[in-house]
Amino acid sequence: MAAGKSSVARALSERLGSARIEADRIRDELLRGFDDEPVHETDWWHAFESGFEDEIYDELFRRAEERLARGESVVLDGCFSRSRQRLAARALALTRGLDFLFVECRVPLGVTRARLAARDAVATRPGWQAVWDDLAARWEPESELLPFEHLAATTDGELDDTLTLIEQRLGTATRTSASRLVTFDCWNTLLFEPDWEAAHEIRVAELRDAAHEAGHAVSREDAATVFDKAWSRHMELWGKGVATGAREVARWSLTELGLENLHPALEHLVLSFEEASHSSGVCALQGARETLHALQRSGVPCALICDTGLTPGRVVRRHLAREGLLDALAVQVFSDEVGVPKPDARAFDAALRPLGAAPESGIHVGDLRRTDVAGARAFGMTSIRIRERYDDTDPLPDADHVVGSHAALRALLTDLGFLG
Repeated sequence: MAAGKSSVARALSERLGSARIEADRIRDELLRGFDDEPVHETDWWHAFESGFEDEIYDELFRRAEERLARGESVVLDGCFSRSRQRLAARALALTRGLDFLFVECRVPLGVTRARLAARDAVATRPGWQAVWDDLAARWEPESELLPFEHLAATTDGELDDTLTLIEQRLGTATRTSASRLVTFDCWNTLLFEPDWEAAHEIRVAELRDAAHEAGHAVSREDAATVFDKAWSRHMELWGKGVATGAREVARWSLTELGLENLHPALEHLVLSFEEASHSSGVCALQGARETLHALQRSGVPCALICDTGLTPGRVVRRHLAREGLLDALAVQVFSDEVGVPKPDARAFDAALRPLGAAPESGIHVGDLRRTDVAGARAFGMTSIRIRERYDDTDPLPDADHVVGSHAALRALLTDLGFLG
């Protein structure tokens, strides 16, 4: 806010011939039923529950998806203060094989204060500074994108200079050209959950609390039955290639209990479901760090392709960082962020494309035949199944190679020429 983002977005869309989709316009349409009368931020900022922001961005992405499906390029004009919003925009591009650039407009704080004061001086209802302070307090610093996907532009100078900088980045965005690459599944390949029962019990307990918050008392047994039913539905959809997660399971569970007015109980339950794995002692597989670091030393980039379940990418990243694995994964692809699980080729493409790697130059390591092996084979990658934590006996074609541990995996990678 007050950084000139809308001026940049408007001019950029005109120069590129792209559709411009504005979060502010969508906000006003949702509030006033598509009336053209503008809505002042100080009227709505504190008047709506947190879910309203999600409605705005859901509609923003829906409209963007329509344009992209018609072969158009789009400029999305919004604050994008949250990581999940930026990742959702990125996923729109990656799942279609398109380029993506997040432009962060920056101005010195003194310039921002002066602009806000100027707005308040002519406003019938001053309050711009308070709105800016509230937004700044909720801003999540960008750390989830790859360097070539993020441009921090100083926008208090000439607009043409900013547009030229963006055009140069769009025209010269370079990716590492990887002649070799190894992608990894996450669960039971790099990380495992030794006490999943603990996370299950936490989620059942949180479901009971959420039901109580929404005005319905439920026993532990009934809560467990409802949760397990919702989990089974999630697994069934995953088997069909549909990505669902904590939000869907939480909503299905509360609806099964006959509850209709779910907010804010739903939001509390979603967060509890997502964070529950932190209580189950998630650990790295023995030798996983050594494998990733050995590949790093050999100059072979590594990427992660993870189906997330109830634990979203933002939480899995924390587990990976704690176990010393995250920094070795140049690209991290999560099904809740790209919108598709394995074996969908788009998940594999989202990992290889930023690194400029061809499928035939890559190896994928995972534990499941249906997702990891089938997905890698269909995409043209060599497949390796690791069975240390889970030995998949599904009657489907097996991997090109099968190993029983990370030590055996490193020996195989050496034989294949990926490790020196």
